[in-house]
Amino acid sequence: MAAAPRLVVIGAGEGVRRARAARLAGHYAIPLLPAVDILIKRQLLPDDGYVIDSPPQLLDRVAGVGGLLPVLAFVDLVVLLPGAGSSGTEETSRVLRYYDARGVLLTVGADTPDDEIILVIDAALRGRGDPEGPPGTPWRP
Repeated sequence: MAAAPRLVVIGAGEGVRRARAARLAGHYAIPLLPAVDILIKRQLLPDDGYVIDSPPQLLDRVAGVGGLLPVLAFVDLVVLLPGAGSSGTEETSRVLRYYDARGVLLTVGADTPDDEIILVIDAALRGRGDPEGPPGTPWRP
C-alpha cells in the first residue's frame, strides 16, 4: 500500500480553501491540520500523511522571518487555489516560486472538481517513482 500523501492547500478564499482541504483529507483518510498549529505552535507532523490548510498571509509572515518554511520543505504537493484577481505579495511569490522550482506546486481553479484534483495528485505521486517521467510535474488547467 502506498504511503499517504503529505499535502499543503494554500488559498486566499478561506471558505473554499478549508472545504477543499477537508475533502482531500477525508478522501485520503489523513488528518487535516491548520498551518498555524504547525508553523507557530510547532505541533509535530504525523508520520503517515496529512493535509495542512494555510492562508498565503501566514506563509508570508513565517517565510519573511526565518526563510523558506523548513517544516513544509518535505511535502509531496502544494495545492494552490488562487483567488480571483490575486496578486500575492513578494514573500508569497518567493515561497510559491520555491515550491514551483521543486516541482511540487499544483495550481487549480476553485471550481475544479475534487475527483480531477485527486487524479492529478495520484498521478504526480506515482510519477515520482517513474524513471520515464519527470518527478512531480506541475499541472495547471
